[in-house]
Amino acid sequence: MRILPRLLLLPAVCCAFLPVPVMAAEAGADEPVRTVSATAGVREAERLRAVALGQRDIDVLRRLISGDYYHVESNGRVRSKTEFLQALARNEFRLRDYGVDDMEINMVDQGGTAIVTGTYRVTVEERQAAQPKRGRYVRIWTRHPEGWRNALHQSTEIRPVAP
Repeated sequence: MRILPRLLLLPAVCCAFLPVPVMAAEAGADEPVRTVSATAGVREAERLRAVALGQRDIDVLRRLISGDYYHVESNGRVRSKTEFLQALARNEFRLRDYGVDDMEINMVDQGGTAIVTGTYRVTVEERQAAQPKRGRYVRIWTRHPEGWRNALHQSTEIRPVAP
């Protein structure tokens, strides 16, 4: 009978040595707090990007996009930062009503990089007709002293399945 009380005591003793999140935070491991803050910063950068794209605000986009930006369009065309901004300024992207439907942000590199995935909707002016489109996207954001910068954008159009 003496063995049973000792066995019952074993889980309590083991649990006493497990790390507790509150204790870790008090010890200076503020990674969860930084991740939440970083996620909020990326979410705001995504919001600013969507608004700037819809309004063709080249200045805001120039600040949000990193110098080594790589832009892959849904048709497979690749553009640099300069090429993308010039195309937008020349109205080569005839976009209206751009919006993000859903977004997932995954922080990596101790909160210095964000991989953002989601879906978007947009109306594209093609041959004087408005074409609503949907797509999936991946964007990579990197943290810089002046804020978050978009380093990569890749989109793929979601097309209805052919019968």
